[in-house]
Amino acid sequence: MKSRIKQKKQAWRIKQLVGGIGILLGLALVWWYWWSTPLLSPLSELTTFKFINKLTPNSHDKIVYGFLPYWNLEDAEIQPEVTNLAYFGLTLQGDGTVMTRGEDGLEPGYNKLSSDKILDICTEFENTERQVEIVLTLFDNDEIVALLTNPQAAANLNQSLDSLILAYPIKGVNLDIEYSGPVTDQLRQQLTKLVASVNQHLDEKYDDINLSIDMYAGAASRYQLWDVAAISPHVDYIIVMAYDFHLRSSPTAGPVAPLFGGEEHWDSDINQHLANFLQVVPKEKILLGVPFYGYEWQTTTRDSQAHTFPQSGSTASYKRVQELLTQQSELDVQEHWNEFALSPYLSYMKDDEVFVVYYENSRSLSYKLDYVNQLDLGGIAIWALGYEDNNRELWEVIAGKL
Repeated sequence: MKSRIKQKKQAWRIKQLVGGIGILLGLALVWWYWWSTPLLSPLSELTTFKFINKLTPNSHDKIVYGFLPYWNLEDAEIQPEVTNLAYFGLTLQGDGTVMTRGEDGLEPGYNKLSSDKILDICTEFENTERQVEIVLTLFDNDEIVALLTNPQAAANLNQSLDSLILAYPIKGVNLDIEYSGPVTDQLRQQLTKLVASVNQHLDEKYDDINLSIDMYAGAASRYQLWDVAAISPHVDYIIVMAYDFHLRSSPTAGPVAPLFGGEEHWDSDINQHLANFLQVVPKEKILLGVPFYGYEWQTTTRDSQAHTFPQSGSTASYKRVQELLTQQSELDVQEHWNEFALSPYLSYMKDDEVFVVYYENSRSLSYKLDYVNQLDLGGIAIWALGYEDNNRELWEVIAGKL
Protein backbone atom coordinates (compact mmCIF):
# COMPACT_ATOMS: atom_id res chain seq x y z
CA MET A 1 0.00 0.00 0.00
CA LYS A 2 2.77 2.43 0.98
CA SER A 3 4.61 1.47 -2.20
CA ARG A 4 1.57 2.33 -4.32
CA ILE A 5 1.14 5.68 -2.54
CA LYS A 6 4.83 6.44 -3.06
CA GLN A 7 4.52 5.60 -6.76
CA LYS A 8 1.48 7.89 -7.10
CA LYS A 9 3.38 10.77 -5.40
CA GLN A 10 6.34 10.25 -7.73
CA ALA A 11 4.03 10.18 -10.75
CA TRP A 12 2.34 13.39 -9.53
CA ARG A 13 5.72 15.14 -9.07
CA ILE A 14 6.75 14.07 -12.57
CA LYS A 15 3.51 15.46 -13.97
CA GLN A 16 4.13 18.72 -12.09
CA LEU A 17 7.68 18.90 -13.46
CA VAL A 18 6.58 18.14 -17.01
CA GLY A 19 3.72 20.60 -16.66
CA GLY A 20 6.07 23.30 -15.37
CA ILE A 21 8.49 22.72 -18.22
CA GLY A 22 5.59 22.85 -20.65
CA ILE A 23 4.42 26.17 -19.25
CA LEU A 24 7.93 27.62 -19.45
CA LEU A 25 8.28 26.41 -23.04
CA GLY A 26 4.90 27.85 -23.84
CA LEU A 27 5.83 31.22 -22.37
CA ALA A 28 9.13 31.14 -24.24
CA LEU A 29 7.35 30.39 -27.50
CA VAL A 30 4.84 33.21 -26.91
CA TRP A 31 7.68 35.64 -26.11
CA TRP A 32 9.59 34.53 -29.19
CA TYR A 33 6.49 34.82 -31.37
CA TRP A 34 5.58 38.33 -30.32
CA TRP A 35 9.18 39.53 -30.37
CA SER A 36 10.01 38.20 -33.80
CA THR A 37 6.67 38.42 -35.57
CA PRO A 38 7.05 41.93 -37.04
CA LEU A 39 10.09 40.88 -39.03
CA LEU A 40 8.92 37.44 -40.18
CA SER A 41 8.35 36.75 -43.85
CA PRO A 42 4.68 36.87 -44.82
CA LEU A 43 5.21 33.85 -47.06
CA SER A 44 3.34 30.79 -45.87
CA GLU A 45 3.02 27.19 -47.02
CA LEU A 46 -0.75 27.61 -46.86
CA THR A 47 -1.29 31.03 -48.44
CA THR A 48 0.33 33.26 -51.01
CA PHE A 49 0.66 36.04 -48.51
CA LYS A 50 0.25 35.92 -44.74
CA PHE A 51 -0.05 39.31 -43.10
CA ILE A 52 2.42 40.09 -40.36
CA ASN A 53 0.65 40.09 -37.01
CA LYS A 54 0.24 43.61 -35.68
CA LEU A 55 1.78 44.21 -32.26
CA THR A 56 0.16 47.59 -31.65
CA PRO A 57 -2.29 49.72 -33.60
CA ASN A 58 -0.86 52.50 -35.74
CA SER A 59 -0.04 55.24 -33.28
CA HIS A 60 0.25 58.16 -35.70
CA ASP A 61 -0.76 59.46 -39.11
CA LYS A 62 1.52 58.18 -41.85
CA ILE A 63 3.77 60.48 -43.85
CA VAL A 64 3.53 60.18 -47.63
CA TYR A 65 6.78 61.83 -48.69
CA GLY A 66 7.04 62.45 -52.41
CA PHE A 67 10.28 63.37 -54.16
CA LEU A 68 9.60 65.67 -57.11
CA PRO A 69 12.68 65.79 -59.37
CA TYR A 70 13.12 68.94 -61.41
CA TRP A 71 13.06 66.94 -64.65
CA ASN A 72 9.51 65.75 -63.87
CA LEU A 73 8.36 69.13 -62.62
CA GLU A 74 6.12 70.08 -65.52
CA ASP A 75 4.61 66.65 -66.09
CA ALA A 76 3.94 65.45 -62.54
CA GLU A 77 0.50 65.93 -61.03
CA ILE A 78 0.67 66.25 -57.25
CA GLN A 79 -1.83 63.80 -55.84
CA PRO A 80 -3.86 64.58 -52.68
CA GLU A 81 -2.26 61.69 -50.79
CA VAL A 82 1.13 63.47 -50.70
CA THR A 83 1.69 65.02 -47.27
CA ASN A 84 5.29 66.16 -47.77
CA LEU A 85 6.46 67.24 -51.20
CA ALA A 86 10.24 67.41 -51.53
CA TYR A 87 11.64 69.35 -54.46
CA PHE A 88 14.67 67.52 -55.82
CA GLY A 89 16.88 69.35 -55.69
CA LEU A 90 19.72 71.71 -55.11
CA THR A 91 23.32 70.58 -55.41
CA LEU A 92 25.69 71.27 -52.53
CA GLN A 93 29.34 72.11 -53.06
CA GLY A 94 32.36 71.14 -51.02
CA ASP A 95 32.33 74.45 -49.12
CA GLY A 96 28.71 74.03 -48.00
CA THR A 97 27.20 76.52 -50.44
CA VAL A 98 24.51 75.73 -53.01
CA MET A 99 25.58 75.44 -56.64
CA THR A 100 23.80 78.05 -58.74
CA ARG A 101 25.65 77.75 -62.04
CA GLY A 102 26.93 74.84 -64.07
CA GLU A 103 29.07 74.59 -67.17
CA ASP A 104 26.13 75.46 -69.43
CA GLY A 105 24.60 78.26 -67.39
CA LEU A 106 22.24 78.11 -64.45
CA GLU A 107 22.27 74.81 -62.56
CA PRO A 108 18.95 73.14 -63.57
CA GLY A 109 17.76 72.24 -60.07
CA TYR A 110 18.42 75.75 -58.83
CA ASN A 111 16.97 77.31 -61.97
CA LYS A 112 13.63 75.46 -61.80
CA LEU A 113 13.15 76.14 -58.10
CA SER A 114 11.72 79.53 -59.05
CA SER A 115 9.33 78.09 -61.64
CA ASP A 116 5.60 78.81 -61.63
CA LYS A 117 4.91 75.15 -60.83
CA ILE A 118 6.77 75.32 -57.52
CA LEU A 119 5.11 78.62 -56.63
CA ASP A 120 1.69 77.11 -57.43
CA ILE A 121 2.41 74.10 -55.20
CA CYS A 122 3.53 76.35 -52.35
CA THR A 123 0.33 78.36 -52.70
CA GLU A 124 -1.79 75.20 -52.78
CA PHE A 125 -0.12 73.79 -49.66
CA GLU A 126 -0.25 77.07 -47.73
CA ASN A 127 -2.49 76.99 -44.65
CA THR A 128 -2.83 73.20 -44.84
CA GLU A 129 -1.11 70.39 -42.99
CA ARG A 130 0.78 69.50 -46.17
CA GLN A 131 4.23 70.95 -46.62
CA VAL A 132 6.87 71.69 -49.23
CA GLU A 133 10.45 70.67 -48.53
CA ILE A 134 13.78 71.13 -50.29
CA VAL A 135 16.33 68.42 -51.04
CA LEU A 136 20.04 69.23 -50.85
CA THR A 137 22.05 66.70 -52.82
CA LEU A 138 25.70 65.74 -53.12
CA PHE A 139 26.88 62.62 -54.95
CA ASP A 140 30.47 63.42 -55.89
CA ASN A 141 32.89 61.57 -53.59
CA ASP A 142 35.59 64.24 -53.63
CA GLU A 143 33.09 67.01 -52.95
CA ILE A 144 31.60 65.03 -50.08
CA VAL A 145 35.02 64.60 -48.47
CA ALA A 146 35.67 68.32 -48.96
CA LEU A 147 32.31 69.17 -47.37
CA LEU A 148 32.91 66.98 -44.34
CA THR A 149 36.48 68.14 -43.75
CA ASN A 150 35.93 71.87 -44.31
CA PRO A 151 35.56 73.60 -40.90
CA GLN A 152 33.55 76.42 -42.48
CA ALA A 153 31.16 74.17 -44.44
CA ALA A 154 28.51 73.82 -41.72
CA ALA A 155 28.26 77.59 -41.25
CA ASN A 156 28.00 78.10 -45.03
CA LEU A 157 25.33 75.41 -45.28
CA ASN A 158 23.26 76.97 -42.51
CA GLN A 159 23.55 80.36 -44.15
CA SER A 160 22.40 78.86 -47.45
CA LEU A 161 19.40 77.35 -45.69
CA ASP A 162 18.51 80.71 -44.19
CA SER A 163 18.44 82.24 -47.67
CA LEU A 164 16.21 79.46 -49.00
CA ILE A 165 13.79 79.58 -46.08
CA LEU A 166 13.55 83.36 -46.43
CA ALA A 167 12.81 83.12 -50.15
CA TYR A 168 10.47 80.11 -50.20
CA PRO A 169 7.77 78.87 -47.79
CA ILE A 170 9.51 75.55 -47.20
CA LYS A 171 8.84 73.55 -44.06
CA GLY A 172 11.49 70.90 -44.33
CA VAL A 173 15.06 70.15 -45.41
CA ASN A 174 16.21 66.79 -46.75
CA LEU A 175 19.90 65.85 -46.94
CA ASP A 176 20.70 63.42 -49.75
CA ILE A 177 24.44 62.82 -49.47
CA GLU A 178 25.37 59.57 -51.22
CA TYR A 179 28.98 58.47 -50.92
CA SER A 180 30.58 55.45 -52.60
CA GLY A 181 34.24 56.02 -51.66
CA PRO A 182 36.33 54.56 -48.84
CA VAL A 183 34.65 55.07 -45.45
CA THR A 184 36.52 55.96 -42.27
CA ASP A 185 35.44 56.54 -38.68
CA GLN A 186 36.47 60.16 -39.07
CA LEU A 187 34.23 60.72 -42.10
CA ARG A 188 31.29 59.12 -40.29
CA GLN A 189 31.84 61.34 -37.27
CA GLN A 190 32.13 64.43 -39.46
CA LEU A 191 28.84 63.67 -41.22
CA THR A 192 27.12 63.21 -37.86
CA LYS A 193 28.61 66.51 -36.69
CA LEU A 194 27.36 68.27 -39.85
CA VAL A 195 23.83 66.91 -39.43
CA ALA A 196 23.84 67.89 -35.74
CA SER A 197 24.92 71.42 -36.66
CA VAL A 198 22.13 71.81 -39.22
CA ASN A 199 19.57 70.42 -36.78
CA GLN A 200 20.67 72.76 -34.00
CA HIS A 201 20.57 75.75 -36.34
CA LEU A 202 17.06 74.94 -37.56
CA ASP A 203 15.77 74.30 -34.05
CA GLU A 204 17.19 77.51 -32.64
CA LYS A 205 16.10 79.77 -35.47
CA TYR A 206 12.80 78.28 -36.68
CA ASP A 207 9.77 76.71 -35.06
CA ASP A 208 8.54 74.33 -37.72
CA ILE A 209 11.29 73.20 -40.10
CA ASN A 210 11.75 69.42 -40.32
CA LEU A 211 15.11 67.80 -41.04
CA SER A 212 15.40 64.43 -42.74
CA ILE A 213 18.22 62.43 -44.26
CA ASP A 214 18.33 59.72 -46.92
CA MET A 215 20.26 56.49 -46.33
CA TYR A 216 20.96 53.40 -48.37
CA ALA A 217 18.94 50.36 -47.33
CA GLY A 218 22.10 48.71 -45.99
CA ALA A 219 23.22 51.66 -43.85
CA ALA A 220 22.28 49.97 -40.57
CA SER A 221 23.62 46.59 -41.68
CA ARG A 222 26.96 47.56 -43.19
CA TYR A 223 29.80 49.97 -42.53
CA GLN A 224 28.77 52.95 -44.66
CA LEU A 225 29.08 56.73 -44.36
CA TRP A 226 26.05 57.04 -42.08
CA ASP A 227 26.42 56.24 -38.38
CA VAL A 228 22.72 55.52 -38.10
CA ALA A 229 22.45 55.39 -34.31
CA ALA A 230 24.44 58.63 -33.89
CA ILE A 231 22.52 60.55 -36.57
CA SER A 232 19.05 59.44 -35.53
CA PRO A 233 18.64 61.88 -32.58
CA HIS A 234 19.43 64.84 -34.84
CA VAL A 235 16.75 64.26 -37.51
CA ASP A 236 12.98 64.04 -37.64
CA TYR A 237 12.99 61.29 -40.26
CA ILE A 238 15.35 58.82 -41.85
CA ILE A 239 14.34 57.87 -45.37
CA VAL A 240 15.51 54.33 -46.08
CA MET A 241 16.09 54.11 -49.83
CA ALA A 242 14.76 50.57 -50.06
CA TYR A 243 15.24 50.15 -53.78
CA ASP A 244 17.97 49.57 -56.38
CA PHE A 245 18.68 46.09 -55.03
CA HIS A 246 19.16 45.38 -58.74
CA LEU A 247 20.46 48.09 -61.07
CA ARG A 248 20.69 48.86 -64.75
CA SER A 249 24.20 47.40 -64.63
CA SER A 250 23.28 44.19 -62.78
CA PRO A 251 24.60 40.98 -64.41
CA THR A 252 21.26 39.27 -63.78
CA ALA A 253 17.69 40.50 -63.84
CA GLY A 254 16.01 40.81 -60.47
CA PRO A 255 13.61 42.80 -58.27
CA VAL A 256 14.31 46.46 -57.65
CA ALA A 257 12.76 46.40 -54.16
CA PRO A 258 12.39 42.83 -52.83
CA LEU A 259 10.57 42.61 -49.51
CA PHE A 260 11.97 39.14 -48.88
CA GLY A 261 14.18 36.53 -50.50
CA GLY A 262 17.39 37.40 -48.71
CA GLU A 263 20.73 35.86 -49.44
CA GLU A 264 19.09 32.68 -50.67
CA HIS A 265 18.00 34.36 -53.89
CA TRP A 266 19.93 37.65 -54.05
CA ASP A 267 22.27 39.68 -51.91
CA SER A 268 19.75 40.97 -49.34
CA ASP A 269 16.19 42.25 -48.97
CA ILE A 270 14.21 45.06 -47.38
CA ASN A 271 13.13 43.00 -44.39
CA GLN A 272 16.70 42.13 -43.39
CA HIS A 273 17.81 45.74 -43.45
CA LEU A 274 14.72 47.12 -41.70
CA ALA A 275 15.31 44.72 -38.83
CA ASN A 276 18.69 46.38 -38.27
CA PHE A 277 17.31 49.92 -38.60
CA LEU A 278 14.67 49.19 -35.97
CA GLN A 279 17.36 48.23 -33.48
CA VAL A 280 18.77 51.77 -33.43
CA VAL A 281 16.05 54.11 -34.78
CA PRO A 282 12.57 54.74 -33.34
CA LYS A 283 10.04 53.23 -35.73
CA GLU A 284 8.12 56.48 -36.13
CA LYS A 285 11.25 58.15 -37.54
CA ILE A 286 11.62 55.66 -40.39
CA LEU A 287 10.11 56.34 -43.82
CA LEU A 288 10.30 53.35 -46.14
CA GLY A 289 11.43 54.39 -49.60
CA VAL A 290 9.28 52.81 -52.33
CA PRO A 291 9.96 53.00 -56.07
CA PHE A 292 7.55 54.19 -58.74
CA TYR A 293 9.89 52.73 -61.36
CA GLY A 294 11.67 49.55 -62.36
CA TYR A 295 14.43 48.35 -64.66
CA GLU A 296 14.44 46.44 -67.90
CA TRP A 297 17.25 44.46 -69.48
CA GLN A 298 17.94 42.46 -72.58
CA THR A 299 18.40 38.95 -71.25
CA THR A 300 19.38 35.48 -72.36
CA THR A 301 16.03 33.92 -71.34
CA ARG A 302 12.67 34.83 -69.80
CA ASP A 303 13.75 33.44 -66.41
CA SER A 304 13.18 35.54 -63.29
CA GLN A 305 16.95 35.89 -62.77
CA ALA A 306 18.11 35.60 -66.35
CA HIS A 307 21.58 36.81 -67.27
CA THR A 308 21.59 40.32 -68.73
CA PHE A 309 23.53 41.69 -71.67
CA PRO A 310 26.13 44.32 -70.69
CA GLN A 311 24.95 47.93 -70.93
CA SER A 312 21.43 46.86 -71.89
CA GLY A 313 19.73 48.04 -68.68
CA SER A 314 17.44 51.04 -68.60
CA THR A 315 14.91 52.63 -66.25
CA ALA A 316 11.34 51.46 -66.76
CA SER A 317 8.80 54.02 -65.59
CA TYR A 318 5.27 52.97 -64.71
CA LYS A 319 4.20 54.54 -68.02
CA ARG A 320 6.71 52.38 -69.89
CA VAL A 321 5.35 49.21 -68.27
CA GLN A 322 1.77 50.13 -69.13
CA GLU A 323 2.79 50.73 -72.74
CA LEU A 324 4.36 47.28 -72.90
CA LEU A 325 1.23 45.68 -71.46
CA THR A 326 -0.86 47.25 -74.22
CA GLN A 327 1.36 45.51 -76.80
CA GLN A 328 0.84 42.05 -75.36
CA SER A 329 0.25 40.27 -78.67
CA GLU A 330 2.71 42.26 -80.73
CA LEU A 331 5.61 41.74 -78.30
CA ASP A 332 4.53 38.38 -76.85
CA VAL A 333 4.40 39.96 -73.39
CA GLN A 334 4.17 37.49 -70.51
CA GLU A 335 3.34 38.66 -66.99
CA HIS A 336 5.05 36.94 -64.05
CA TRP A 337 5.19 37.13 -60.25
CA ASN A 338 8.28 36.58 -58.11
CA GLU A 339 6.94 34.91 -54.98
CA PHE A 340 10.16 35.40 -53.00
CA ALA A 341 10.44 39.16 -53.61
CA LEU A 342 6.67 39.75 -53.74
CA SER A 343 7.33 41.61 -56.95
CA PRO A 344 5.89 41.52 -60.49
CA TYR A 345 7.96 41.26 -63.61
CA LEU A 346 7.27 40.73 -67.27
CA SER A 347 9.14 39.43 -70.27
CA TYR A 348 8.74 40.21 -73.94
CA MET A 349 10.28 39.62 -77.34
CA LYS A 350 11.39 42.23 -79.83
CA ASP A 351 13.35 41.51 -83.03
CA ASP A 352 13.99 37.99 -81.73
CA GLU A 353 15.61 39.38 -78.58
CA VAL A 354 14.37 38.69 -75.05
CA PHE A 355 13.75 41.39 -72.43
CA VAL A 356 12.84 41.19 -68.74
CA VAL A 357 11.29 44.07 -66.79
CA TYR A 358 10.93 44.28 -63.01
CA TYR A 359 8.58 46.94 -61.70
CA GLU A 360 6.03 47.81 -58.99
CA ASN A 361 2.28 47.42 -59.33
CA SER A 362 -0.71 47.79 -57.01
CA ARG A 363 -0.20 44.32 -55.54
CA SER A 364 3.48 44.67 -54.68
CA LEU A 365 2.98 48.21 -53.36
CA SER A 366 0.05 46.99 -51.26
CA TYR A 367 2.32 44.42 -49.57
CA LYS A 368 4.90 47.09 -48.82
CA LEU A 369 2.25 49.34 -47.27
CA ASP A 370 0.99 46.44 -45.17
CA TYR A 371 4.55 46.00 -44.01
CA VAL A 372 4.80 49.70 -43.07
CA ASN A 373 1.52 49.50 -41.16
CA GLN A 374 2.41 46.31 -39.30
CA LEU A 375 5.75 47.75 -38.18
CA ASP A 376 4.04 51.09 -37.47
CA LEU A 377 6.73 53.02 -39.34
CA GLY A 378 6.50 56.77 -39.88
CA GLY A 379 5.32 56.32 -43.47
CA ILE A 380 6.71 56.03 -46.98
CA ALA A 381 8.90 58.08 -49.30
CA ILE A 382 8.26 57.79 -53.04
CA TRP A 383 10.92 57.97 -55.70
CA ALA A 384 9.72 59.64 -57.74
CA LEU A 385 6.62 61.68 -58.50
CA GLY A 386 5.89 61.77 -62.21
CA TYR A 387 7.15 58.26 -62.95
CA GLU A 388 3.62 56.91 -62.47
CA ASP A 389 2.44 59.05 -65.41
CA ASN A 390 -0.39 60.48 -63.31
CA ASN A 391 -2.03 57.04 -63.24
CA ARG A 392 -4.13 56.62 -60.10
CA GLU A 393 -3.62 52.86 -59.70
CA LEU A 394 -0.75 53.14 -57.22
CA TRP A 395 -2.28 56.16 -55.48
CA GLU A 396 -5.54 54.34 -54.85
CA VAL A 397 -3.58 51.69 -52.95
CA ILE A 398 -1.86 54.39 -50.88
CA ALA A 399 -5.19 56.08 -50.17
CA GLY A 400 -6.70 52.78 -49.03
CA LYS A 401 -3.77 51.55 -46.93
CA LEU A 402 -2.44 54.73 -45.32
